[in-house]
Amino acid sequence: MSRALVTGASRGIGAAIARALGLAGQHVIINYRSQHEQAEQVKLSIEQAGGSASLCAFDVRDREAASAAIAKLLDSQDPISVVVNNAGIAKDNAFPALSFEDWDSVTRTTLDGFFNVTHPLVMPMVRRRYGRIINISSVSGVTGNRGQTNYAAAKAGL
Repeated sequence: MSRALVTGASRGIGAAIARALGLAGQHVIINYRSQHEQAEQVKLSIEQAGGSASLCAFDVRDREAASAAIAKLLDSQDPISVVVNNAGIAKDNAFPALSFEDWDSVTRTTLDGFFNVTHPLVMPMVRRRYGRIINISSVSGVTGNRGQTNYAAAKAGL
């Protein structure tokens, strides 16, 4: 069975993507950082609709945690054929008032998260000669948005 890893899948767009992939017949690996109960609800909704899902908690910003979690996922006989880089956060503020912490947390989640999750999955996809990498960006990455310099920069980079 092919598997799909969806980051930031405990709520919002990520949860909707996870449900859609579950309905399409993928086993969905629901990644989340801290929203365990919400992730459990997404898993349950996929299973109630006839799909299969599992949970995988790690912070995409943490390279070591992501690497360790993905290494365990790659131990399975079933390949990860789809990765959806959806994890993202917004910490809006006018640029002059934007803190270094808010810049770092947004860009690390979106950009570092993409790298930390996708990098260990690429070569297994290349060896199988099959894989799909889907990055969820935003119109803010194209046109910018007031108060979202960090978010727009991260989504444009993605």
